[in-house]
Amino acid sequence: MIHIYDQDFALKVAEGFHEAYMAHTSTSPNYQILASLDLGRRQAALEGFELVQRQLEYAMKLRDAIDHHPLLSKYMHCLSTAEMIPEKYRASGIAQPLRTGLSNMVTAWEQDEFVLDPSRVTVYIGLTGVDGATFKRERLMDKFGIQINKTSRNTVLFMTNIGTTRSSVAYLIEVLVSIARDIDNDAAEMNLAERAAFERSMLHLTNPTAPLPNFSGFHPAFLGRSDPPTPEGDVRKAFFLAYDHTLCEYLPAEDVEERMESGESVVSATFVTPYPPGFPVLVPGQVFSKEILSFMRSLDTPEIHGYQPTLGYRVYTSKALEMLAERTSD
Repeated sequence: MIHIYDQDFALKVAEGFHEAYMAHTSTSPNYQILASLDLGRRQAALEGFELVQRQLEYAMKLRDAIDHHPLLSKYMHCLSTAEMIPEKYRASGIAQPLRTGLSNMVTAWEQDEFVLDPSRVTVYIGLTGVDGATFKRERLMDKFGIQINKTSRNTVLFMTNIGTTRSSVAYLIEVLVSIARDIDNDAAEMNLAERAAFERSMLHLTNPTAPLPNFSGFHPAFLGRSDPPTPEGDVRKAFFLAYDHTLCEYLPAEDVEERMESGESVVSATFVTPYPPGFPVLVPGQVFSKEILSFMRSLDTPEIHGYQPTLGYRVYTSKALEMLAERTSD
């Protein structure tokens, strides 16, 4: 437990505290967890093969039920290996090793650089007109009490485990059919304006997102010192230097772009991470680029860690970068 009682906390150290907390928070081992690991190891040794085999069978039945159901297949489908993994990473050339026999699955695991975990089912829901976060919260959790963790703008991920049962798979299929039926009924009763809005939402979710921008590079003040010099940055230095709030400021995207056009380097003081999918677009010490700003504007994700809509991006001040450049040259 971290207790905070400081009159200067919000003004001076809140940003640094939250950055450190997000970077270092974890769970600590305890005897209950250690005991459960011992029990799990015993179960894996004695029953593991049978349990995993049954788990995979239920995962495949879920895929088949979604893709072959006349109503579900109208709005959803399970993404195949070919849809999720580029061909250059699949030496076997097998588009759906999960569904074409165990021998093909073994071949894919032996030859391909990336393969799909057969126990996980990624369902594409773009044609429902409902984004992944809303589908997770309003359609599954609030209405049916089904909790899932992973979503994207147009997919949801269902994960099976050794505790998955025939009845749980049947219930999930029943729920998905109910959701599809509601969408179908709503679509049939839409007026022209509602139909146009639904089609716009569906078009938005089915169109590809902007490509992830290339890494722009670190500011010279945060380049690692080596001989010969390398492009790797000293993220640790940039991360902890941002604890000094006098070296940082907030800039809206428009001001960032204006400074860049005037030839000034704008450097991020924090990790900027859209969720989903949870991958940083900016890291401490990284220079902003036009491609990064364009990508950020194109996002429709529900939350972006490290970015505050009312304030903008947290960046290093021009004076701070000048001071750091002088230190580096010395």
